[in-house]
Amino acid sequence: MREIPNYLDDPQQILFWEFDEFILLAIAFGVGIMVNYLGVLTVLGLVGIKFYRKIKDRQANGFLLHAMYWYAGLSSSETAPTSRPLSFIRRFF
Repeated sequence: MREIPNYLDDPQQILFWEFDEFILLAIAFGVGIMVNYLGVLTVLGLVGIKFYRKIKDRQANGFLLHAMYWYAGLSSSETAPTSRPLSFIRRFF
């Protein structure tokens, strides 16, 4: 009989970070190379990951996508943009 894996639904990890956290570090690293402040922006990226992880642990899954849609009107491309109401409309009559 085969064992069922315990962590099948966990997000992908790169080294110590989950994928979305690693993207934050990669962006800080890339910008640090472009502006010639690699050390400073890498440290800021690591600090940013720490705060992002605190926020992410307190919220429900998908919170960041919801917040991006709510405050900026940004959404994923899974559905057509016409299938959702505009983000700035708060009440429907």
